[in-house]
Amino acid sequence: MKTIYVLLALICFTTVSQAQLREPREVDYSMKAAQSVYGEIGGPGILSINYDQRFKGQKGWGFRAGVGGIGFLTAGVFAAPVGLNYLSGKNGNYLELGAGISALTVTDGEDFFDNSNSTIFGYLNFGYRYQPEKKGFTARVFVSPLITGAGVFPFYGGLSAGIRF
Repeated sequence: MKTIYVLLALICFTTVSQAQLREPREVDYSMKAAQSVYGEIGGPGILSINYDQRFKGQKGWGFRAGVGGIGFLTAGVFAAPVGLNYLSGKNGNYLELGAGISALTVTDGEDFFDNSNSTIFGYLNFGYRYQPEKKGFTARVFVSPLITGAGVFPFYGGLSAGIRF
């Protein structure tokens, strides 16, 4: 009987010591698709909140989608930009090139449905993006020419700041 207790004790201690030897698994950020959420001033969303994700890894092709706008008293603008972008660079410093469309609704009265006009415009994006290789603060500065039915507005741009997760 004493032998059985000794064997059980050895099995228990071996199991406990094996569990203690395992190290926590680290996330391989180089293979995980980079995701970020950021606030943007200017750009196709005017004043917006956006989600951005790479299709694979830290750089290369990705997409963005956001909602934004600005209002004053009973007038306002609502924008919903979506687009594709490409990041080229290394060590968290990237050249960002992109294009997309933004749905825009302008209202000038108290009744949103009676006094509003909607349109869609295109945009291009050329800029610099700081995006850490792991989690952390992100920032962008860019020029974003707008392409509308009234023509091209080349000198439009913006700034953004957010977090990579």
